[in-house]
Amino acid sequence: MSGELTRRVVMGGALATALTTGVAACGDGQDKKSPGRSRAAAPSETKSAKSTPPAKPATITVAGLDKGSVPFGAPVRLTSSAQLKSLLVQDGDGADVSGTLSKDGVSWVSYGPIAADASWSWKAVTPAGAVSDGKVTSTAAIRTVRATANIGVDKTVGVAAPIVVNFEALVTDKAMVEKHLRVLIRPAGSRGGWKEATGSWAWLPDNAPNSTVHFRTKNYWPAHTEVHVILPLAHLDWGGGITGQQDLDWHFNIGRSQVVIADARKHNIVIYRDGAKVATYPASYGLGSDPIRNTRTGINIVTDKQQTVEMKSERYHYDEIEHWAVRFNNNGQFIHANPDTVAQQGNSNVSHGCINLSTANGKAYYKTAIYGDPVDVRGTDVKLANTRTELYDWALSWKQWTKLSALT
Repeated sequence: MSGELTRRVVMGGALATALTTGVAACGDGQDKKSPGRSRAAAPSETKSAKSTPPAKPATITVAGLDKGSVPFGAPVRLTSSAQLKSLLVQDGDGADVSGTLSKDGVSWVSYGPIAADASWSWKAVTPAGAVSDGKVTSTAAIRTVRATANIGVDKTVGVAAPIVVNFEALVTDKAMVEKHLRVLIRPAGSRGGWKEATGSWAWLPDNAPNSTVHFRTKNYWPAHTEVHVILPLAHLDWGGGITGQQDLDWHFNIGRSQVVIADARKHNIVIYRDGAKVATYPASYGLGSDPIRNTRTGINIVTDKQQTVEMKSERYHYDEIEHWAVRFNNNGQFIHANPDTVAQQGNSNVSHGCINLSTANGKAYYKTAIYGDPVDVRGTDVKLANTRTELYDWALSWKQWTKLSALT
């Protein structure tokens, strides 16, 4: 019995081998190799693969935490316990937050500051594919106030136009605010890259309880350029926990260059447009013997114009209606038509500080003037100063102007 049983097992094995061989050889019947021997390796395939432990996620720490929140108005810094392959940070609206991941992949700093009472989320991935995520929240502001700018969206202005920002609060941390203010330029109609404008911010003496900052270029703006102003005021701590209601981010344009050279000694004005002389008009300036009536020497700025304007003075007892009036100084000085002084225009100065032209010449100039055009007055004994006008930006030398920056 035992021999028979043994034989049956062998026979069974032989039959199984033969069946397996038939299946394996049905292609051409020429394979002389034993499929059974080939399959002998199969048991190793059934062994369990050696298990690999899961990749360990990086631990991310946040700099400047205070009771679970970072101070608003400053960049956010994240530090990783391990090298990272990538780090994605997004704001509360799901927009990506720009920042820089260090070369060694263990720290990240946002380009800009985090706003008050904001929440950013982050997702970190190590080279091994381990993922960790979390959130960063910021402190709330004590007070939120407005700020306004003088040049509107897509407006076209002259080459001497300063950018003026009025804060409806006192800015005590002027350096913090100023270092985040950016002014970029590129040729009008260009789709190319932006470059930083060559200029400087200047904080004018505070008109308590408010602050004012102006941006002026070193020389006039390049004509026919586009300007991009980026003021992240709602992301900044102006000092003492005060911040802005909103960021200001807009474009405007610099038009043609129109410069008026107004020479009181020559009794005329000469108009240059894009460097070419286009007109010379006889003029009469403020009476030289009266310092109060002198037209002020310096680079003035066109601020507005009115076809008809009432001009009056209690000191000099006049109340007149004049036409084609272009204001270049907010202390009551205009280039305007005055038919009453035509006889003096071109030979003597008799006005109360304005620059008088004939009606035809006044109208012609009026039609070409825009906000920000420079009116460069020369040849009088009284200089333009900050006590006589709000826009005295160009009355200061570049050295004087840059000293008004909070970063110098």
